[in-house]
Amino acid sequence: MIVDQFNTTLSGGAAVAAKRLHHALLESGISSRFFYFQKKHQKTLQDDCYLPARSAWRNRGLTPRTWSRKQLQRLKFKHALRGRPPGLEMFSCPEVLPHTQIDVANLGTDIIQLHWVAKLIDYPSFFASIPDDFPVVWTLHDMNPFTGGCHHADECRQFTSICQHCPQLGQSGLNDLSQRNFETKQQAFHGKNIHIVTPSHWLENHVRDSALLGSARSIRTIRHGLDVNLFANRKRAAARKRFGLSENQFVIGFGAASLSNRRKGFTELIQSLTLLNNPEQCVGLAMGGGQLPVSSEKLPTLSTTGYLDDPEAVADFYAALDVFATTSMAETMGLVIAEAMASGIPVVAFEVGAIPEIVRPHHTGLLAPIGDCDQFAYHLNWLAEHPDARIQLGRGAQELAFAEFNEQQQTNRYIELYEHAMAAL
Repeated sequence: MIVDQFNTTLSGGAAVAAKRLHHALLESGISSRFFYFQKKHQKTLQDDCYLPARSAWRNRGLTPRTWSRKQLQRLKFKHALRGRPPGLEMFSCPEVLPHTQIDVANLGTDIIQLHWVAKLIDYPSFFASIPDDFPVVWTLHDMNPFTGGCHHADECRQFTSICQHCPQLGQSGLNDLSQRNFETKQQAFHGKNIHIVTPSHWLENHVRDSALLGSARSIRTIRHGLDVNLFANRKRAAARKRFGLSENQFVIGFGAASLSNRRKGFTELIQSLTLLNNPEQCVGLAMGGGQLPVSSEKLPTLSTTGYLDDPEAVADFYAALDVFATTSMAETMGLVIAEAMASGIPVVAFEVGAIPEIVRPHHTGLLAPIGDCDQFAYHLNWLAEHPDARIQLGRGAQELAFAEFNEQQQTNRYIELYEHAMAAL
């Protein structure tokens, strides 16, 4: 069986989850190839299972006519986004130039596995080039595949019928960019053999309600897989030494691929940290790229590890913590939360999206209403003052992680899905 996986980037939460699945499949004897968008001057990975996506496309070329169309497309896109409300994540279009047609017969592909593919594939040409009965498995990492362009719909439910009058556009109304994108996706998906995988039941329910993907051939939840033993077996003392932390400090960890991502709520986190009872005894350790929105108010010592890609360094980050804090304002699952839990670290989070599925109050962590920094800080203070409770919650978190995020369990469920999708041909 040959599975060709597609993800736009090689870094970020979706890429980490996709690469873990890719390697787990290889270890299980499945021939998996990983296609990604190779940036200009970016070196190709020295691994014949990682391939620039251009090697998968048929007749890909930027002719003068295509270049002109691409420039016009960019101008229309910028106009539609003009005046867009601040603090939102990216808004993506399903059309990309040049086109991304794929010849599955020539590639010898048995299964196409899509992950986060914004800006990687051109929906009309990509799906048109695939035979209608050919199995496509699509693991969703956010809501973009079934919306008119946003990656998190917030309270908007227009994706259940048709996107228009989009609240995330500066130029919105009937036949706005969101409606045009929606209709483009609708045409691309029509009649295709698409199987949807989500990392949470919360996202699965949204997919089932959506007009674009609600009628997919199958929809199911498969948790992201982790090497749970790697996270569970790190030594706290060595991890703290690695990051220059002392044994008696109360260490609050937080992280994301980008610390400047507004939806990750780091402004609210910083506000919560100003409400700590004993900030001089606390340390904040952040994992991720970018800068924290640090205020001038009284804060504990803050430091960052930068973006970590080495699995052992990532596992050491969690092993060094007393608690993991996430103030994400929108979350389809939260890979960093699962990693912290596998490390036996209790989690404090906002009650939003899929987070309550795994952060269960007084069992694996504590929850605060979204945006409630006072309650969030109260939880951090309580955990700082109750070390026995931290240990108990950490055990509950680790038990849940071992039960739900086991890598072999994930791999088996994907192989079962691939076989089901191929048997239906």
